[in-house]
Amino acid sequence: MKKLSLYTTPLILANTFYILRKQLGNDEAKKALRKLRILLHEIDSSETVVDKALNSEFNDFEGAIQYYTATDHGLKVILTLNLRDYKNASLIVQTPEMYLVSNGLI
Repeated sequence: MKKLSLYTTPLILANTFYILRKQLGNDEAKKALRKLRILLHEIDSSETVVDKALNSEFNDFEGAIQYYTATDHGLKVILTLNLRDYKNASLIVQTPEMYLVSNGLI
């Protein structure tokens, strides 16, 4: 069985908390994030990443931050539901389902 290393940024965790809090309430949202963090490594963005995002051709600023954070940390794949924002990406961009299928995991 392949071992996956999953990475995310604090920005995505903040967005996830915001959505979960509306559905579950504050305490349950925090509880869910604590469980999720067991599976994830957090990586930081930098001023350089923000500058690259601001000066990029990306229409989606958040997507640009995720992209440049990934490239600055040497990651090879971005998983997203929004493929259209990564048309000119220099790394692999897939939906989670595409990734699982292409790697024989489902």
